[in-house]
Amino acid sequence: MNIIFQVEYATLWGEELVLKSNLQPDILPMACVDGSRWTLQLAQQKLPKELRYKYALRRATGELVEEGGAWRTFSPQSAAFPTVALSDCWRTGGNDALISSPYTSILWGRSAKAHSDSALIHHSRRLTIRAASVPSGRLLCVTGSDDLLGGWNASRPLLMQPDDRGTWHTGFSPADRHKPIFYKYAVYDVKQQKIVGYEQRQSDRVLLPPEHAEAMLWRNDEIPDFGFAAPRGAGVAVPVFALRSDSSYGVGQFSDLKLLADWTKKAGLSMIQALPINDTSSTLTWRDSYPYSGISVFALHPIYLDLTPLAACLTARQAEHLKAEQAELNALPEVDYERVMTLKWKYIRIAYRKEKSAIFAGKEYQEFFAQRKSWLQPYAAFCYLRSKYKTACFAEWEDFATFSAAKVAELASPEFPDYDEVAIHCYVQLLLHRQLREAADYCRKLGIVLKGDIPIGISRNSCDAWVAPELYNMDAQAGAPPDAFSAAGQNWGFPTYCWSSMAQDGYSWWQQRLQAMSEYFDAFRIDHILGFFRIWEIPLHSVQGLLGYFSPALPLSIPELNRRGAWFDAERLCTPYIREHVLRELFGDEARDVSQFFMEEYRAHAFRFKPEFDSQRKIEDFFAQQKSYAAEVKDKLFDLLNDVTLIEDKRNPSCYHPRIAMHYTRSYRDLDEQQKQALDAIYVDFFYHRHNEFWKEQALQKLPTVRYATGMLACGEDLGMVPSCVPEVMQQLGLLSLVIQRMPNDSSVEFAPLDRAPYLSVCSPGSHDTSGLREWWEEDRSATQRFYNQTLHHDGEAPATCEPWVAREIILLHLNAPSLWAVFPLQDLLAIDGSLRRSDPRAERINLPSNPHHYWRYRMHLTLEHLLRQQKFSSEVKKMVKESGRWTGR
Repeated sequence: MNIIFQVEYATLWGEELVLKSNLQPDILPMACVDGSRWTLQLAQQKLPKELRYKYALRRATGELVEEGGAWRTFSPQSAAFPTVALSDCWRTGGNDALISSPYTSILWGRSAKAHSDSALIHHSRRLTIRAASVPSGRLLCVTGSDDLLGGWNASRPLLMQPDDRGTWHTGFSPADRHKPIFYKYAVYDVKQQKIVGYEQRQSDRVLLPPEHAEAMLWRNDEIPDFGFAAPRGAGVAVPVFALRSDSSYGVGQFSDLKLLADWTKKAGLSMIQALPINDTSSTLTWRDSYPYSGISVFALHPIYLDLTPLAACLTARQAEHLKAEQAELNALPEVDYERVMTLKWKYIRIAYRKEKSAIFAGKEYQEFFAQRKSWLQPYAAFCYLRSKYKTACFAEWEDFATFSAAKVAELASPEFPDYDEVAIHCYVQLLLHRQLREAADYCRKLGIVLKGDIPIGISRNSCDAWVAPELYNMDAQAGAPPDAFSAAGQNWGFPTYCWSSMAQDGYSWWQQRLQAMSEYFDAFRIDHILGFFRIWEIPLHSVQGLLGYFSPALPLSIPELNRRGAWFDAERLCTPYIREHVLRELFGDEARDVSQFFMEEYRAHAFRFKPEFDSQRKIEDFFAQQKSYAAEVKDKLFDLLNDVTLIEDKRNPSCYHPRIAMHYTRSYRDLDEQQKQALDAIYVDFFYHRHNEFWKEQALQKLPTVRYATGMLACGEDLGMVPSCVPEVMQQLGLLSLVIQRMPNDSSVEFAPLDRAPYLSVCSPGSHDTSGLREWWEEDRSATQRFYNQTLHHDGEAPATCEPWVAREIILLHLNAPSLWAVFPLQDLLAIDGSLRRSDPRAERINLPSNPHHYWRYRMHLTLEHLLRQQKFSSEVKKMVKESGRWTGR
């Protein structure tokens, strides 16, 4: 087959277009035909099943700039012609956010389905166009100068059909292949059987005949402008575990999402945003309540299983006991994680014994298992071995410490003596899949977008790390530098990603992860999207996050440090700065006792930690076993270990990073002014300028794979220390940013001006990591007063508490923002109703980021059934949404 690539692009002097594809490993230069039309012809004897290609601009400097969007695809089997001309438009990116399932199907009630080329394969002219927000009952069509396009007759256009990724297709075979065809895209009303709107462009489009008269011309046009904007939506954010219903068992469950969807629609909202729902069962204690530390990025958490469908497997006495236990757990104000898990597994085992034979012999399970075997079988074996060895630390699993597919297959064989202890986990995943899929389909039917959450990390003791440890840096920990949540930084404990290993197969692990997620969700939030630019990497010996540094990075060499006036001295700048006056300052009268026990004086008035105490991890272990010293002594010892000015890069010996927040260290404080000035200049350049292009390149190598793996709407949590390149990359890829009013990314303002929020963003008054509106209002009186006067524009003294009318005004600020979505924690919506909201604002807190061992157990104080009966409240929310001009449902 001969393939002719054509694309329109007006280059500058010295620039050229090139083609990247899976046809050849090399980048191929294109030829310019008339100053703006570039072409390349390839004759291929053997073609891949799917051709993937992209255009790129090579600048005069040699820099290569890819067009926006996903890889273009072409199936050679879809054209019955020896020569095919692929005529394309350069993609700028950014508007891709709207070519996602919320806008191509969910909000409009249009069913998404795969497109078949069989009906179009023999047409000599093919037209495709990407478009979103086409209401149900209407189709896109083509009208134009050719008779087959209706001859510009509004009642006889050529209709198009959409696929499941927002692309519309049609084809025709003009009688005269040698003349140009003029055409436009339009909107066709199926009921009225006529065109009801045209794309807004002054000139007609033109389809020029290909140079090879017998060639099939496939024209891929870009997003048309029909004059209607995509709807700005509003949603509610609540963890699944926090849901409460009359039929739940002490914790929210997947079936509760249907009740929440009913209320969401009733309140004029269009999105439900959840936290991660993957299995976190590592320690089998309440510590597993942390939803961001999954043991599998594919497996669903058994805690979300609704036991009600298993009732048929129970005796009358067992059913009676279950009902009594259910009532006890549902009466609790918070989730009792361990009791709930004990209850669920008790009745799962009963049901498994009763129906395992029928389930495993059934077609549903066999298809389910076959499609997911690559992760499901290792996951089931992992769960079995975790219980057998009483630890998820696979390094302690003797012969199973290193993953072996053959050994896992033996464990999963019906001949294995403990087969049921392995197979039961496959059984549970089928039940969970059924219930979540049913809830997801219910949401889609109502026009509600279900938005999931992708954690940036995985548990160190996870099935993923066991199966493919080469994908992770197991000798490091991920976290975050100091921020509003934690002055000592955050240490999440996850291994960081080994991106070079992931890149070897095109980041397939990420693609599979996203594709599995898209079965249930139509939008997703990338937790800590900054990790795709660079991650805060902390050494294993640290408990806190202050001794971390960004990775990948461009650390400073010793010659560079000296050249810039820092005068490198490893002992002075890179080891904990412990001097006699520092010890007195920290410990007072206890200084001598503490220094003699934990340290040694290696020269006059200078100390270092003894080998048994020379890391935070060692000190943490010591204090866990003794009672001689108070806890504040441990905190001060941690402080001393953090007291350095430079940190050596473990992967680049003799290269260094300035310690984050070094200006607060005693090491920096006691330097002379000249060296301080040199280090100040290095610090500002290092953290705010040096890495911008480098981190941009890193992100653009990884993020497109995640962004375009599915048709889901992609959002990123971009809070914290944000490099200046982040907004540009997110805009280019059509990734929605996050705007939280009290946590602006612009350090020059105290509160983010919501009227200037980017269109491609999600604005929210808070998140699961922040206090709720009402608790925040009482945290800092001076900040609240400034917000009241300067943001809400009220005179006088601010109310002592966040009264319902205040909460309502804050909600309206967010609804009126230009952001594509405004999403509200359920607690903040309830804050507008004095009779419905919780009495104690502090009881609404979901997480405390400063506490790595926080117990995630928040639960709604109202049942969803009760919430559905609150007609006045639901109507008030819907009225606010409607008056703001946001979408209130179809």
